[in-house]
Amino acid sequence: MKFADYFLKNPVSAIVLNSLLVILGMLCLFQLPLCEYPDVSLPVINVSTYYPNASAPLVESSVTNVLEEHLAGIEGLETITSRSNAGSSQITLNFLPVTSMDKAFNAVQEAVSNSKGLLPPEVKIPFIEKQKKNTGLPFIAIAVESNKESFGELTHFTTLNLKNQFRSIPGVSSVEVWGQPLSYQITLSPEKLYNYGINTSNIFEALISSKIALPAGSYQNKIPVTLQTELKTLEDYEDLRISTRGNSSVPLKAIAKITLENDQSTSRTRVNGNPGVVISINKANDANPLEVSREVTKMLQQLQESLPSSIKAQIILDQSEFIQSSLKNIKKAISEAIFLVVLIVFLFLRNFRATLIPIITIPISLLGALLFLRLFHYSLNLMTLLAMILAIGLVVDDAIVVLENIWRHIEEGIAPIKAAYKGVKEIGFAIISMTVTLASVYLPIVFINGVLGQIFIEFAVALAGSVLISGLVALTLSPLMCAKLLQMKENTIWPQFDNKFAVLTTKYVSSLEKIAGRKKIVLSVLFLSSFLSYELYSLIPQESAPKEDRGLMGLYLPSLSGEKLDDLDKKINAMEDKLHSIPEIQNRLTFIGDWGGTTIMPLKPHSQRHRSTSQVVEDTRPKLAQLPSVDPQLWSWDFGLPGTDALNNQSELSLNITTTEDFSRLLEHTNTLKMKLEESGKYTYVEHELRLDNIGYTIQIDQDQLAKLGLTTTQVAKTIEVFFSGDKSQTFEKDGINYNINVKGNVNPWSVDELYVFTPQGKPVSLGAICKMIPETMPEALTHYQQQHSTTLHVQPKAGTLASASVDLFHIAKSILPPYYKLSWNGSVKSFQESQHTMQLLILLSLIFIYAALSIQFSSFLDPLIILITVPLASTGALLLLYVFGQTLNIYSQIGLVTLIGLISKHGILLVEFANQQIQSGVSLKKAILAAAKIRLRPILMTTGAMVFGALPLALSHDAGYEGRRAIGMVLIGGLCWGTLFTLYILPGVYLMITSLKKNRSWARSELEV
Repeated sequence: MKFADYFLKNPVSAIVLNSLLVILGMLCLFQLPLCEYPDVSLPVINVSTYYPNASAPLVESSVTNVLEEHLAGIEGLETITSRSNAGSSQITLNFLPVTSMDKAFNAVQEAVSNSKGLLPPEVKIPFIEKQKKNTGLPFIAIAVESNKESFGELTHFTTLNLKNQFRSIPGVSSVEVWGQPLSYQITLSPEKLYNYGINTSNIFEALISSKIALPAGSYQNKIPVTLQTELKTLEDYEDLRISTRGNSSVPLKAIAKITLENDQSTSRTRVNGNPGVVISINKANDANPLEVSREVTKMLQQLQESLPSSIKAQIILDQSEFIQSSLKNIKKAISEAIFLVVLIVFLFLRNFRATLIPIITIPISLLGALLFLRLFHYSLNLMTLLAMILAIGLVVDDAIVVLENIWRHIEEGIAPIKAAYKGVKEIGFAIISMTVTLASVYLPIVFINGVLGQIFIEFAVALAGSVLISGLVALTLSPLMCAKLLQMKENTIWPQFDNKFAVLTTKYVSSLEKIAGRKKIVLSVLFLSSFLSYELYSLIPQESAPKEDRGLMGLYLPSLSGEKLDDLDKKINAMEDKLHSIPEIQNRLTFIGDWGGTTIMPLKPHSQRHRSTSQVVEDTRPKLAQLPSVDPQLWSWDFGLPGTDALNNQSELSLNITTTEDFSRLLEHTNTLKMKLEESGKYTYVEHELRLDNIGYTIQIDQDQLAKLGLTTTQVAKTIEVFFSGDKSQTFEKDGINYNINVKGNVNPWSVDELYVFTPQGKPVSLGAICKMIPETMPEALTHYQQQHSTTLHVQPKAGTLASASVDLFHIAKSILPPYYKLSWNGSVKSFQESQHTMQLLILLSLIFIYAALSIQFSSFLDPLIILITVPLASTGALLLLYVFGQTLNIYSQIGLVTLIGLISKHGILLVEFANQQIQSGVSLKKAILAAAKIRLRPILMTTGAMVFGALPLALSHDAGYEGRRAIGMVLIGGLCWGTLFTLYILPGVYLMITSLKKNRSWARSELEV
């Protein structure tokens, strides 16, 4: 082979070329960014709009419907979903994967701009943002505690002195402070308002005018002068003059009590059961998580030295711990794989210098693969490092084949340099074929759109890149090292091994000779193997991606209709008392609001606990069930691959139900379905999101009477709002930070009859005389899917696979719901269905690409078919091992199957290529395949051993992040062991049948002559 001959004649070129690969790879190693997963860009845009104090139906009709009408026609839009809550509208736009994010964002901006004129004047400007790729959890959470300051002052101190310090760290995208902010509480007395003849609108006019800042010329025409009326202190608010009837005024303190205190009216935060302040830190998508964590820890240590003695801060949640543990385990797996591959190669060669030849390929190939990652602007992450582990067993294959062939000639008495020339000439074509074949397996990933394509393209580039580099090393450096390091009379350790292997080879060839010519046996094994693969594929549980035990639990308790925050707080506190006794829970972060309460619970590291997060969750459910009037949702925060799952979804199955009927009919049918599912006894949890029973009131105003009295709707609405719920529309500033002013009444009236407004003439008018208060039930939130009314049913099955459980649920829903109701999946099932379709297409395309590559290399349409016979044989072993050890079919295991296609094909290439050479030399067909089997037995067993032992650390992994690695490891080990065994016996028989057929068919004869 001229290419390899050149480097044998020019050893300096071989050494320099491979040295450059190492040097450039080392440079890339220090320049490549480090991430947990590849950067996944989801073409999703959110539109958030706020309509203060509006009910959910009013938000739906006045805001959501208007915006959806303008947004629905945007090009490339796949789905549009919305949620109309009291006071806000959230619209999510999902675009097709091929859509340009910038183009879509501009189109959304234009559509929203065109609809602004149709929105009510009180609606805030819609906020448009690209969806952030996070888990709903802070990347790092820091608890700030004090034994002196109030929580309001502690929140202010944290926001003023700590927040920006952490925000300045490179790689930090956002920092939020969760606590109890300061708030001026202006508590009005309705009696004093009546006595002075003051409307609540007068108070707001005074507050607004007190914040005026106007230019007042310049002093001596040089120095600018600004007129400031802003209130600064509590005394300023107390002395604020409020207009009364008769053109007089009174200080605000005459009609209200003013205090500066913690705002606990809408939300509360607790740390380990005690009120506290939390700093929530999120990292940028492309930031190094370990570097961000180190810098945050370093910054916290520096700040601790300058904090007052009464304030302490500590990290209570750090997601980088799991990432660091996963990376540590991968590095450990790489070391173990290298050791095991070296061991298996040495076992066959039993010579230190000979072992060095294929082993030197490992660092060159792995470092060379980094060049490809740098070229395509990829990163070092769990996927690319996983590819590196697999590559360890693969990159030595080509060098082993070269070494074994040259070694065989040296054993025959040929000088090492001549053996190198002869050996690489014989095997060069096979090396190129095996390298191109394995690399071509991953080529279809380039054409896969969406999340899976973005995740696995980096895996594919890393693995294919290392394989291509290994092929280059095998043709440039390995022959040179064989010529220089090997000797004609080489002493080996344990020489008896050769004798034993010779006996094994003789027995193998003898048994093969009996089997290869028996077509019935060969065809029966192929049929049974294919049938077994099909059956196993249907028996093995399937999911989109295995859940990773990240040591995080979540608890959610929804608030009841009309429930007070204090009552909800007591329930959450009772649950936390139960959680306190669970030894695995390290910390508890609790957030309480009018929506309910959520508790995040980081668990101890894997090495310090004996139960998985899922086991802790299941054991905790009975404890919480003992509490009266509490029905919490408890789940393990087990993330799958980014973008392939509902990250914090508390149920396995989420079914979206859509209809054009009104929400009351939708609720009726959904409740019927919910009841049937609960009666079936197959599910531990069944719930839906639609609630229409919230207590609410509609107030009807007599507009004619209102006009006669000279009053405005705003005056009436503001009075009702202040005394019924309080108004937080006004703010004050302290040290550059804005806080709310809460204007409220000192009593909660039972009806509008107890409230008064004053006419311009100063006449008091009871609101009961111009308003009618009608009680009614109101929805908590109204959701749309594709502009139709919808709700989501959350179901947790007791047993069964995701695939079977989803099929059962879908059939039950179809049988109960009206035929015009539309059903679609969210979360895990949607991800599973999309990934299944994508992976099946990927496997099919991989077979097509590898067949095309082999057809070109062998100039034959039939030889590739012989080689690909190994695929169903290997697949049987892979699926069998998954079934025996209770694993699932998921993205990882199916990527393992794709990899297996390329690996097992190498065996077929070695056998078919050598047999073809023998036939061209005039050897008979049967003797040719038997000679190929005999000569190629040792390299096939060596390469199989290297690949199997290289994958062994993955299959035996049990530390953080082991779930995906174990799936790939088991597929490769089972497939290679089973596939190699049957390839050695079945492929020669298939070769005999097909090649005999070729000789007897005129249309194939020309193929043999090429």
